[in-house]
Amino acid sequence: MPNRQRYTTEHAEAGLDAKFPEIETWPNQFPGYEIVVDDPEFTSVCPKTGLPDFGVLTIRYMPDQHCLELRSLKEYLQSYRNLGIFQAVAQAQG
Repeated sequence: MPNRQRYTTEHAEAGLDAKFPEIETWPNQFPGYEIVVDDPEFTSVCPKTGLPDFGVLTIRYMPDQHCLELRSLKEYLQSYRNLGIFQAVAQAQG
């Protein structure tokens, strides 16, 4: 049986100290509605294997005072593309 590398604390903590771009907002004019943003190609890099890690991301919210600016949200999500981080950790950070 091959000697496989086990998951370590270092793997689990990978990406936690990364700096991310700020998500800008703009004033909401019309309260009481839902915004849904889908990213069917959310990617990061598995910190154990170094291989791409793919996921589907859906953000669903009802804006109160501000709405997320989509261009800066896209830049924020793309900052995960080359980051060694587990999908579960990326999800928990959001």
